[in-house]
Amino acid sequence: MTIKETDIKFQADASSDHDVQMGNFSIDPVREKKLLWKLDLCICPLVMLIFLVAYLDRSNLGNAAVAGMPEDIGLVGNELGNAVSLFYATYVFFEIPFSMLLKKLRPNRLISALIIGFSASVLAGGFVKNVAGLYITRLFLGVFESGLFPCLTVLLTTFYKREEQAQRISYLFVSAALSGGFGGLLAFGLIRLDGASGLEGWRWLFIVEGLMSAVVGIATFFLLPNNYETAYFLNEEDKELMRMRMQQNARYADSEEFDIKEVWKTLRDPKSWLTSFNQICVNTCSFGFSTFLPTIIRGFGYDSVRTQLLTVPVYIWASAFYLVVANLSDRVRMRAVFMVPLCLVTAVGYALMLGVDVHARGPLYFATYVCVTGIYAVVGLGVSWNANSHSGYYKRAMAVGLQQSIGNCAGLIAGQIYKSPVNGRYVTGHSVSLATICLAFFGNAGMWMLLRYHNTKRAQMSPEERETIVSSGSYEKKGGDFHPDFRYIL
Repeated sequence: MTIKETDIKFQADASSDHDVQMGNFSIDPVREKKLLWKLDLCICPLVMLIFLVAYLDRSNLGNAAVAGMPEDIGLVGNELGNAVSLFYATYVFFEIPFSMLLKKLRPNRLISALIIGFSASVLAGGFVKNVAGLYITRLFLGVFESGLFPCLTVLLTTFYKREEQAQRISYLFVSAALSGGFGGLLAFGLIRLDGASGLEGWRWLFIVEGLMSAVVGIATFFLLPNNYETAYFLNEEDKELMRMRMQQNARYADSEEFDIKEVWKTLRDPKSWLTSFNQICVNTCSFGFSTFLPTIIRGFGYDSVRTQLLTVPVYIWASAFYLVVANLSDRVRMRAVFMVPLCLVTAVGYALMLGVDVHARGPLYFATYVCVTGIYAVVGLGVSWNANSHSGYYKRAMAVGLQQSIGNCAGLIAGQIYKSPVNGRYVTGHSVSLATICLAFFGNAGMWMLLRYHNTKRAQMSPEERETIVSSGSYEKKGGDFHPDFRYIL
């Protein structure tokens, strides 16, 4: 391909060989915008569909619970909550291995295999006869779904630059939110099949959702690109432009081959653990809310049919609000300015559900909107913030896997805190969620201060100090996000 003068322009102060190697050039914004449109049209809808069916299958237990499943298979006490916790018991164990194996096993093969696996688990859930059968299907569901989110997140970071990632990663969480609304509508329709072919309505919910996921899994094998070099929808000019985009970040990439040093580098990085702490805090709210929202709303005094329908607008609001926030976050290249205040908004929502009179159904239902306003935005921006803050493929993959493994331990908590209401109110669940979102407020504020400190320290380096670090040969300092020229998104 012949590179046109308008496609790539070297900056006036970037004439040295060193700067050329470092990728100090600009790309024609018109061509880049067209390329982004192509990426968004060919990658994002499929990624959203994958995560939509995954979250449908993960959270359908809440819809089944209000459709008669506990009575039909003899669930007593907190066995429903135990089933939720068992899902995360296997889920958190396999996230890091799958994210690290993504490149070797190829995204289309690994991700499609995971989808087929969890679709079979959900389908089997439609035929369980007792609590033991339910537990087994949830354990396998956790295994197969565990690799999905970290793998999709890492895959997106190989196509998009740091300042483009929050909006694209937001699509995963929008899918999660939409799955709640779509799941409510689907449950509303499928539970009406109660008695068809001798099966209860909640069984049809599992069966239909399992078959839907299997179709998506097969399509994923053929449609999901492994990388931009092999993407079927990119022509040679597009691929050359992608190479230029990647070259701009080459100074921070290090080797793209696996090196155990990248794993240890991640584990010794304080921000890896701080983002993981923040994630487990906000995920406690997210998992409790997405799984038990039908149960919470039914506790306001609505029947099971109206409960399924009332979940829908809550999730639509969450999706619309998060899309706007993610877009703004990428535009201004900031995360904390949105995440920290939204933690407080969600805290107000939980405070309302704890303080409003149990018979005031309208205000209590409004409180669910206040809660969800911050939940998905904080969770999603936290994931993109973490991915933005680690450079080098395997350091980033390890960081994403670690954050998700620790963060998703929240599922073990969420399954135990929404047990039974006290005078019609889920005091334990709402109180724990309120406490964890307040901890997330302080944790994200701390993350902002830590990254701001590093940016300021690097900006104040003298040219001599910078060159000493770059030429030192130190593995810890020479590249990745530890490079003295790397600036963290705040």
